[in-house]
Amino acid sequence: MKALKSIILIAVLILLSLILILGNEDVKLYVAYAVLAVSVITTAMFTFFNLAVNFKQSLQGILGAGALAGLIIIFYFISPISDVNANLWEKTGTGQGWSAIIGAGLYTIYALMAIFVLLLVFFGVRNLIKK
Repeated sequence: MKALKSIILIAVLILLSLILILGNEDVKLYVAYAVLAVSVITTAMFTFFNLAVNFKQSLQGILGAGALAGLIIIFYFISPISDVNANLWEKTGTGQGWSAIIGAGLYTIYALMAIFVLLLVFFGVRNLIKK
């Protein structure tokens, strides 16, 4: 049974790959949206199942996701709106309303990278001190 599931999964992946390589743009877009929808739905189902089964063990992940959402919201409200020339917005075909969203995304990435580097340094120094 397990081998049959593996063969079916491999066949589906090969079929999706062929569609994405050989299909026209509309088919590629629909396949990409379908794969995205399936992945979002399965991730949400796994998350809710894990919360129902192991709520106390999942609490740290919930707090981390809440902290990340809070960080994104804070960066959304503090990112400047009028820091880009209006000609650039017209050239790219987007509105200035996207400025805060783009700024929040950039600031979030910068903050996460800084936190990652600081944690690397911290744990590297801690391991050197322990030895």
